[in-house]
Amino acid sequence: MSRLLLACVFSLMSVLGIAGVASAQEAANAPVPAAQQTTVNPAPDVNAPQEPSPEAREETKRKLWIGGIAVLLFVLVYYRNKKRWAKWRKERAAKKG
Repeated sequence: MSRLLLACVFSLMSVLGIAGVASAQEAANAPVPAAQQTTVNPAPDVNAPQEPSPEAREETKRKLWIGGIAVLLFVLVYYRNKKRWAKWRKERAAKKG
């Protein structure tokens, strides 16, 4: 199994390595654009929104609820599996010993 994985990684590296060299040569031959001077506005934007819209707040609340439920389900499954694993180990130790 590890030899197959090693062969796949090697083949990917060789393909990507060849493609990387080709793209590097193309990039070296491409013309370099000259830097242009840009103006910087040092003042903050006066008309920046201070509070999100009600739709954005509702969407944020919905995402927080969904995230909270997902975390709760993960914790429940984790502890259930932890208890099952402990029970299985205890039964296995009793069979051996």
